[in-house]
Amino acid sequence: MHEFVSVEEARAMILASMPVLAVERVPLSECLGRTLAEKVVSREAIPPFDNSAMDGYAVRIADLEDLPAQLRIAGVIHAGSYSDEPLHPGSCVGIMTGAPIPPGADTVVPVEWTKIETDGYVTITRRPQPEQHVRRAGTDVRMGATLFEPGDMVTPPAVGMLAATGYVEVAVRVRPRVAIVATGDELVGPGEPLGPGQIRNSNGPALAAQAISAGAVVGSPLVARDEPADIRAVLERALEADVIVLSGGVSVGEHDFVKQVLDEMGMELLFWKVRQRPGKPLAFGILDEKPVFGLPGNPVSSAVCFEQYVRPALARMMGRTNVVSERHTALLSTPIQKAAGLYHFVRGHAFVDEQAVLRVRDTGPQASNVYSSVVQANCLIHLPEEIENPRTGTPVGIEWLRW
Repeated sequence: MHEFVSVEEARAMILASMPVLAVERVPLSECLGRTLAEKVVSREAIPPFDNSAMDGYAVRIADLEDLPAQLRIAGVIHAGSYSDEPLHPGSCVGIMTGAPIPPGADTVVPVEWTKIETDGYVTITRRPQPEQHVRRAGTDVRMGATLFEPGDMVTPPAVGMLAATGYVEVAVRVRPRVAIVATGDELVGPGEPLGPGQIRNSNGPALAAQAISAGAVVGSPLVARDEPADIRAVLERALEADVIVLSGGVSVGEHDFVKQVLDEMGMELLFWKVRQRPGKPLAFGILDEKPVFGLPGNPVSSAVCFEQYVRPALARMMGRTNVVSERHTALLSTPIQKAAGLYHFVRGHAFVDEQAVLRVRDTGPQASNVYSSVVQANCLIHLPEEIENPRTGTPVGIEWLRW
């Protein structure tokens, strides 16, 4: 077991321990937010046929050498209809946006450039460029082109593209099932009266929400009292899930029994304590081939540790290509007090100033019990171990919070 590891070491050990989950096929209505498990190629071209980008007239550009030009209207093609009648010299066809271009036509004249005559003719007053306002088949997507790679997340535009190219269902990774276990005699559930020394169980609902936002399925809420037998009973229920996330009980307090019970149950503890703030007493191990995260009980520590370690782990289990959030550079708008030695995750609010420069400030007091610092944040400011008391104007790395 490793103790007091770096942030990078902790994340590397976690990601190396994550199994990749099985594959299932789901309909498009259920694939949003899922992770693709196979390469997806286009089954159809987009657009599938040459069509008009404007309401107007399909013409032969050769008929527009001299303006104004009068052409005979040979018919009208609406979206959803089709004509295989070739366009003859000196004629045109009225056409709607999205309607197929008739054979022989090579350009579309917008209706605004025309004047309808009373004898079945139209006068064209402006000459378009050849091929103007014509969408050729396959100019957006060619049949057989690669659309998505394994590990890509299905976004709303991806759903639209899949539908547009003929997909009814896709292969995705199974969602990880996560058991959230809050621990502590002091915890009181929603709607229950608070007794002396008691607090609301906020970590349970908050972590469940974070897990759902990460793409996981969360089981019924579990709460374990500070008593070894109760902790064991709850953990045995939690083992039905793919991942166990515990909040509280992993520190060094007299009644912090979680580590003891996990050891008795045979968990391989890979590390305990990380050189970071908040969330130093973080633990991670494997129990019955299931990853187990022991997060600190303070709500800020719990939330930050989830974002830094549990979210990337869930992404790895789902076969996601990019599991660690991208960093951006911002300039501090206020100084931050920090001693060297620990990696700090500072809750921050980033903004663009009048000079279009990305700047960031902290959200106020950063104690691990001040949950409002998380609520007000739109990013985390990364201050590595060696950084000490960064001043106003210092470039720092920021990570946008997913919410």
